[in-house]
Amino acid sequence: MSNFLFNKALYDLKAYVPGEQPSGESQVIKLNTNENPYPPSPWILEAGENILWEGHLRKYPSPDGKLLRESIAEVEEISPENILVTNGSDEGLAILFKAILEKKDKLIMPYPTYSLYPVLADIQMNKIEIEKVPLLENLHLPFSELKKRKGKFMTFASPNAPTGILEKKEELIELVKSFPGMVLCDEAYIDFAPEDSSLIREATHLENLVVSRTFSKSYSLAGLRVGYLVSTKENITLLKKIKDSYNLGMLEQAIACEAVRDREYFFLCRRKVLKTRETSRKCLEDLGFTVIPSDANFLFVMPPKGFTAEELFLYLKEQNILIRYFSEGTTSKYLRISIGIQEEMQVLHEKLKEYLKRH
Repeated sequence: MSNFLFNKALYDLKAYVPGEQPSGESQVIKLNTNENPYPPSPWILEAGENILWEGHLRKYPSPDGKLLRESIAEVEEISPENILVTNGSDEGLAILFKAILEKKDKLIMPYPTYSLYPVLADIQMNKIEIEKVPLLENLHLPFSELKKRKGKFMTFASPNAPTGILEKKEELIELVKSFPGMVLCDEAYIDFAPEDSSLIREATHLENLVVSRTFSKSYSLAGLRVGYLVSTKENITLLKKIKDSYNLGMLEQAIACEAVRDREYFFLCRRKVLKTRETSRKCLEDLGFTVIPSDANFLFVMPPKGFTAEELFLYLKEQNILIRYFSEGTTSKYLRISIGIQEEMQVLHEKLKEYLKRH
């Protein structure tokens, strides 16, 4: 009976497949979903307690996240009016796709990239044409090819996922200016890149650019679902029209505010991740892996000659170490390894060394 009640296009949709999330298995070393290996700022504890114990939860939260927008604006040196806070960056992406794409519009994106983008296009159920432009052989963005494309919407990640490669800021800005439609620059991993790599300030005045950010990676708040979009004030005003009225809870807003304000802790964790990333890169290269230069909190690697990505993925899973393997297309030759704490990465390296020696 229900078959007659849902949109027919729903049955052909392919859902996004997230990384495996083990439950109740503390012995598992989880390096598959690019979470921050360190806990969030200790400042969030008092903020959370105040919300929980002073009776605030009986009231609705701020509908526009005023205090959080002000905290973000202060750190990023932009206006709060250029910011739309969202229930994770994925909600921000969903709002954008809904706001921009109409029936039979064209979405342009480099490939491979974040696999949620085509899913969000298909969810519109408007027969969106998706044009995937392959990365260059060195896995960099194909700027010359992208500039030739015409469409309603273009998406790219900076640094890119799953490669971790950061393109030159000037080239990204030139690409945005050359495209006739709207452009999304997804900066989920930008806090692990060199300073001044972001397009966030450009987004406040380039009318066809929107930047998305998340608190899941650099702020260690993946479990709370907090993100935001940055664009011109006019664009943000329009996007507000289609967000949920109270899309971000009171607890999320309060905790995210404190996480943003604690700059000392933010940079401490960032330094640790970058140091471990470099140590891990050297260890993997010593084992014969080809490691793609990364400006994110993960490494994209090709196994040594004679070994496949799939076999190493399955072996590590048997050892209770989860990493990410993408079975389709050009990414099937690679593994993506999130940066954990130094001790976790050491176990990973030892297990890989054992396997490579035995075989």
